[in-house]
Amino acid sequence: MAQSIAQAEQLVEQATASSLSGPEWALNMAVCDLSNADPAIGEMVVRALQRKLQDESPRVVLHALILVEALVKNGSPALHAHVGARSFLNAVAALTDGSLGFDVQKQSLLLIKQWADAFAGAGALSAFQDVYRQLKLQGADFPELENDAPVFTPPPSSLPAVATAASGFDSVAAGKRTRAQQLEKLHADLAVVMDKAAQLRDIWTGGAQGEALEDALDFLRQCQPRMNTLIEGGIMGKIDEKTLEKCLTANDHLLKVLEECRSGGSGSRHSEDLMSFDSPPRAGRKSDVSSGMSHLSLREAEAGGARPSSPTRASTLASMDDGAL
Repeated sequence: MAQSIAQAEQLVEQATASSLSGPEWALNMAVCDLSNADPAIGEMVVRALQRKLQDESPRVVLHALILVEALVKNGSPALHAHVGARSFLNAVAALTDGSLGFDVQKQSLLLIKQWADAFAGAGALSAFQDVYRQLKLQGADFPELENDAPVFTPPPSSLPAVATAASGFDSVAAGKRTRAQQLEKLHADLAVVMDKAAQLRDIWTGGAQGEALEDALDFLRQCQPRMNTLIEGGIMGKIDEKTLEKCLTANDHLLKVLEECRSGGSGSRHSEDLMSFDSPPRAGRKSDVSSGMSHLSLREAEAGGARPSSPTRASTLASMDDGAL
């Protein structure tokens, strides 16, 4: 335990070092893995990051903000609670005055807005909304969300896979991937969603209960709110028709299996308390799927000549706008 805490502390130091020219995603995701493995480590990491947010170096603070973003996107509810503590959010809010430069100001404003949207309705995490509303009342000018990746990125398989995907959602210096690589990753992620929907149907119809069921439900529930935005972008002609069709197909499978579970279809005997579709997703275990799906540039898609498609069906995987899927 002590060794793991020391390792986490060292990783936080390395991931926020002023000598770094940009985020080190392998380090960031290693911090996420350790934080999820032990609640005590997660709490320590958040405390360490709060101290980093008070550093005088804009670069250190920016790296800390990016690491916090990764923790929320890949962290457990316990981590969300630590980040959602008023003392921590106040430390982030203090950075919105611009005293440490534009990049730090923009990142802090983006995170506060992103979290307020993601945790809306989560009573236990009301501080996210409170801080956002307070800054709005004070006249803070929140930038448009770049939606580089969803806040909830559904179960890490392994650090290398997660770190590879995470490198795609650098909200400060994005755009490393080529468009072909982005599309390839998106298609692979859609296949994972299809596979997970099939797994959930098998688990559900088989009458199994427990962690396997909850994991599959959480994964798909976390993906569902991203699919609508992704498909809306396709309908607007910002991705090609083939990719849009894959999105629509994956979304249909996702919605059908969730509806079967919610309505108790296929003779299932599960209790309804396993699913509250109006509540925020658990997002405790995460994968690289939706983070990878989130990073396809819509502007590049338009430039590439993607043709508008007719709005046949609508639903959701990557939070995105005109900046990224």
